[in-house]
This record gives sequence, C-alpha cells and structure tokens, in this order.
Amino acid sequence: MSTNHKHSSDGLIFFGDDIIATIELDPNVAYASLADLCAALGLELRPQERRIRTHAILGGATRSFADDQGRRVLHLRLDLVPLWLTGLDLAAVAPHARERLAMYQRECASVLWQSFRPQGFVAEDELARSRETQTGAEQAYVAALAMATLARHQLVIERHIDERAADGNRAAESAIGASADTQAELLARAVRRGAMAAAERTRRQEYGGVFSGGYRQFGISSYRRMPPARLHEALEWLERWRGDIMGEPEPPPDI
Repeated sequence: MSTNHKHSSDGLIFFGDDIIATIELDPNVAYASLADLCAALGLELRPQERRIRTHAILGGATRSFADDQGRRVLHLRLDLVPLWLTGLDLAAVAPHARERLAMYQRECASVLWQSFRPQGFVAEDELARSRETQTGAEQAYVAALAMATLARHQLVIERHIDERAADGNRAAESAIGASADTQAELLARAVRRGAMAAAERTRRQEYGGVFSGGYRQFGISSYRRMPPARLHEALEWLERWRGDIMGEPEPPPDI
C-alpha cells in the first residue's frame, strides 16, 4: 500500500495516487464512458462490457451514447463507478494504476465493514486498528463513519415505517416482536421522537446530536443486531433525554 502523500517540485501532493483522479471522472456528467475508464486503467474493454451487462446492479445502470465517430459506446452511471472499481482484478489492471487501485479497494473494504458490521463487532479493519491502539485520526474516522451509519440506518427504517403508514398497514406498523429488525425499529422510533422533540425547542435539525450522544454514551455505531442489554439502556437514555427536553421552558424567539 502506498503512502498517503509524496513530495514533488510543486510541494506536497496529498493523496496524489487517488484512483478517482487516475480515471479522470468528469463530475459534470451523469454517465462515464466505459471505454475511457478502461483506457485509463489499461483494461480490455470487451470483458468489462460483458461483466457489467451481466451484473445485477451495474447492468441496470448503463446507457449507450454515440462517440465522436458516431459509434455507440457503453456508459456507466457515475455513482456506480466505485462499485465497478471494487470488483476489478488487480492483475488485469495496468501496472501504473495497480497500487492506487489496491489502496482504493482497501479503503472501500474498511468503509463497508464499518458501515455494515453488527453492533459490538470489533474485528480487524484495513484502515483502523483496534480501539486500544488507534491514533486520533483513526478515532475520528471511526466516529465519523459511525455517525454516517446511524444516519443511514435511521433514514432506511423511517422510510419503511412511513411507507407502511402510507399503505394503511397500521397493524403491521405497530406490531413489535423480538427480531433484530424490530429491535432496530424500536431504537429508530425513539431516536426520531427525541430528535423531533429537540427540534421543536431549538428550531434546528437535531438528529446529529442524538446520534452523537448515543455514540458517546453507549458506543452505538450500528442498529444491526444490538445486544439486548445495550438496546434497553439506549432506549431508557433516549426517553429520559426526551423527557428532559420536553420539561424545559420554551427558548426565546430567534431575533
């Protein structure tokens, strides 16, 4: 894995080996030319076309556009280029881009694990070491990913709750069982009640504060498969916190 910075005649280049810079994505377009992506990485075009067309996710996110010579060229939706990159075989990539792609795939693996790991799992991470040996930067990285993960879990669960309510399925919405999904829903409901109560008092978006408090107080970094004891503690804390907010006097109006 390459270092994160290098020196040049122009000074310090931070992440000068960034794979996204290597493939020269244009942020002003919605689709990227697969031919251009393959050329930047030294890949053969035809195998990548076959791979994308047969992929369950990538295959539904392509379009064909005419190039300057009028030939139809396969384009991949820009937001799915990272997914395509994670599945590339390093041995098939040009030597000049191999190290950059390896670093990128390691980072993707770390982000995926931090975002999807069940609560309480502390297995190895490609970027962040064990909690006892983490540097300040690593601690900040793990905490920031935890906030993003909680926000994503919250929005997904809220979306399911709201969709069920819109469908008129009130019985299904109120049914609470013992599965991991319903435990996650209990937590998401408590978070929403607390965030909405706080927003009424502060007139600001308060989800971030709830996520930050849960992470600091209980180390909550995921709604997935939380240990029941930790879930119970978190729910009690959220209800006490919401009660304290509701018992406070109204703040003065904004001027």
